[in-house]
Amino acid sequence: MSTPDREPRRVDGRESTLPRSDALTLLASDTGIELLQAAGRPGTACELRDRSGVPLSTVYREASKLVEAGLLEETVRVDVDNGRHASVYERAVDSLTVSITDDGVDIRAE
Repeated sequence: MSTPDREPRRVDGRESTLPRSDALTLLASDTGIELLQAAGRPGTACELRDRSGVPLSTVYREASKLVEAGLLEETVRVDVDNGRHASVYERAVDSLTVSITDDGVDIRAE
């Protein structure tokens, strides 16, 4: 069993952790689910807003939390013609399994 606050997961071939309470809180909100669905293919905050209908300020706030929880990956896209850059978000996991055990809640990201 893993530590009480974090569950093992693999990111880029290495083991990392997913904050259990963060993941459950984000997944319990409609906004978190809508953004994860919208991030099924890479997109900027504006693109996620357009796909999900979530207000842009909320997209920025919630995307940051989803990145911190390990559910979204953030990369930077640079426009070489004008030097502008934008964060691009993409779902970091394909699935999550939540299990309730005698020792507590277990979350596995795949």
